[in-house]
Amino acid sequence: MSPESTSALSVSSGSHGDAVVVRAVGDLDYDYAPVFRRQLADLWGTSPAPCLVIDLSGLTFCDSTGLAELLWVLQRSREAKTRLVLAGANRTLRHMLAVTGLLTFFELADSVEDALEGR
Repeated sequence: MSPESTSALSVSSGSHGDAVVVRAVGDLDYDYAPVFRRQLADLWGTSPAPCLVIDLSGLTFCDSTGLAELLWVLQRSREAKTRLVLAGANRTLRHMLAVTGLLTFFELADSVEDALEGR
């Protein structure tokens, strides 16, 4: 496996009823945060969905820049009155959110399916 394939970020999205699911796979860090932001900005450029699920189950790394991107998504979702759910956040990311005092600001679900059922 090449170094690029282990340190890149792939972001994709799809509709599930009235929800949009954005899947992030790889590293959400300083180098790849612009990829994440561009995908989300494009989504908000169209009409925002009532529910946005960010699937983080494929995330392998998240630094403070990645955390800042999640805060940006939270702010944008609040402005758009869109329900935001972080699905599949690993233990490290949950700990990072807890330590920074941000855990209570995010709705978390164990999986995308759980997030979609909770609508």
